Amino acid sequence: MSKTLVGLCTFGLVKFTELTINSIIDTTEHKIDFFAVVGKPGDLETINLLKSLGIAYVSHDINYGFPKSLNDIYDYAWKYNDYDNLIIVGNDIAAYPYAIDSLIEMADTSDNEVISALQYDVRDLTREFPETRRFFSGSNYVIEDFSYRPWERFTNYSKEFTVSPMALYDIQNMCLYKRSVFEKIGYTDVNFFPAYYVDNDYARRIVDAGMKHCSLTNARFFHFWSRVLKQGSGGSNGHYFENNRKYYINKWGDDFGKETKSPELGIFTRDDENEIINKWR
Repeated sequence: MSKTLVGLCTFGLVKFTELTINSIIDTTEHKIDFFAVVGKPGDLETINLLKSLGIAYVSHDINYGFPKSLNDIYDYAWKYNDYDNLIIVGNDIAAYPYAIDSLIEMADTSDNEVISALQYDVRDLTREFPETRRFFSGSNYVIEDFSYRPWERFTNYSKEFTVSPMALYDIQNMCLYKRSVFEKIGYTDVNFFPAYYVDNDYARRIVDAGMKHCSLTNARFFHFWSRVLKQGSGGSNGHYFENNRKYYINKWGDDFGKETKSPELGIFTRDDENEIINKWR
C-alpha cells in the first residue's frame, strides 16, 4: 500500500486551516499523514491548532513566500521521509467526498505521475445556488460563520473515475505528485516570490519533462477563493504579480502557453534560496 502525505502551506486564517484539515479527514478512507508550513511569522494560533491535532509542521520567522514553503514540504516528504505520494492542498478549501481517495487510487492503479482534482469555487456556488450568496459578504465573498456550510449544497462528485487525460487543472491545490516528479524536476523556483507564476512554471516543467498526467473530474473540492489576499493579512500584491510575469517571460521566452525557450527543468538544490528570496523582496 502506498504512503501518502497531505501538505499544506498556511498564512494565517486558522479557522480556514482547521476546516481544510477536518474536511480531508472526514471525507478520506485511505490512511494519510499531514505536514504543514506556517508561513505567517508569529502565527501562534495555527501552531497551537497543529499541535492539538498532532500534525508535524515548520514555521517561518519572516515571510519567505509560497515556493519556499512548498520546498519545505518536498523535503519533509522525500528528503526526510519516504512517501510515495504527496498531495498539495491550499488552506482555504473544503474537500468533497472521494476527492483524496480518488487521487490516491488513480496513483496506485496507473502510471500517471501528476494527478489533479477539479475545484468548485465560491463564485460557482453562488451562481448555481443563488440562495447561498447571503452567507458571503461583499465582492470578496467574506465568510465568518461556517456553521451553515453552504458549500455542501454542491453534490456533483462521484466515487467513479471520470478522467481528463493529459490535463492539469490546478497544479498546486488538491494535486498529487508521485515521488518520481521530485526525482525528475525537483524543487519549485523561489524566484517566483512570494507566489505568482510558480504554478505555471512547475506545470510547464512537468509537461516538458514528458511526465504522464491527468485530472479527475469526479474528484472535487470547494475553494473559498484566495482567502489570504481577500480575507486575511495577505502576503503578496499586484506588484509581485507583474514582477513574476516578467521573470517567467524572461525564463521561458514568452508568457504561459507561448513559451519559446527550453530552460533547465530540474532544480535540485536549495543552497541559494534565501539569497534569491531577499533579492526579489
